[in-house]
Amino acid sequence: MKTLIILASALTLAACVTHDFNEGRRTNWRCDGDKRFSLREVAGTVEVYASGQTHRLSPAGDGVYSSGAITYTVQRGRASLTGVYNGPFENCRRTSDLGLW
Repeated sequence: MKTLIILASALTLAACVTHDFNEGRRTNWRCDGDKRFSLREVAGTVEVYASGQTHRLSPAGDGVYSSGAITYTVQRGRASLTGVYNGPFENCRRTSDLGLW
């Protein structure tokens, strides 16, 4: 009986879990000067891949993520990325959403 109660409790808790199926989904950006970068959302942060390097940025405001030195901003469908090698990446437009990295 004790095992049955534990199993029922575990199933009840599992039913309460929500999933963000967009997490881990890559977004590719193409910017002025044919510069490109991509990013994905991971546990409330974003991982940005630009110029051969990956950077984890934390929320810093509405549409802004930053590590202090590197800043990603998205507003009205346009993005910019500053502070990275070979940057800045400006006037960026989304090119496609692909699967997991």
